[in-house]
Amino acid sequence: MRQQIGGETFTRLRQYGSGRVFEGLDLDRVKFDSCILAQHDDPGLGLVVRDVTISRSSAANCSVHGVRFEDVTVDGLSLAKLHQLSGCVFKHVTLKGRIGPLMTTPVNYGMEERLQAEFNAAIESYYRDVDWALDISEAEFSDADFYMVPGHLVRRNPETQFLLHRDVVDKTQGVELPVYAGIAVSRFELTPFDSLVAIAPRRSKNFAQYLEDLEYLRRAGLAE
Repeated sequence: MRQQIGGETFTRLRQYGSGRVFEGLDLDRVKFDSCILAQHDDPGLGLVVRDVTISRSSAANCSVHGVRFEDVTVDGLSLAKLHQLSGCVFKHVTLKGRIGPLMTTPVNYGMEERLQAEFNAAIESYYRDVDWALDISEAEFSDADFYMVPGHLVRRNPETQFLLHRDVVDKTQGVELPVYAGIAVSRFELTPFDSLVAIAPRRSKNFAQYLEDLEYLRRAGLAE
């Protein structure tokens, strides 16, 4: 049976550690403040959020690490500042509506090297069996960077969301790129994947510049 939660505020909620599954939830107008959903010791990614919808909600000062998100839909998420989804993986996750600044990043660099390597290997392996990871085609971001998700597994709006392949790095050696185009290309230094999606966030005050810079790559045959 699904659980409906509406209009509640969760402050300093801590869900820490692997071997947990949160599923069958519909959250509407929920606020998360200074909450943690994380695990740092299980490369098997046993901390799972599955079959969950979130609508018209917000988060502030929250931390997310090492979570497996599957069959999740987020429709409208206000974020007080940039939130990082670190060491997380995604399968059939849809982001739409107005979404605050959001970024996927590698696992915590403070972890021991062996554990980092095990996490990274598990993340790469996970995506080999995923038909699509993220659908961001209807999202209106204020800022967004999902370089830690394989770009070819992202459903996107090609008007503002550009698919880049790793060979763009060699093709632009010695070329002075526009600022946001250069940032997008540089993300291949951080990701293990051979493709990524670069985003011109519609709700950013710099949207026009983002779009112009990324269109430069497309005109040059360096992005799709």
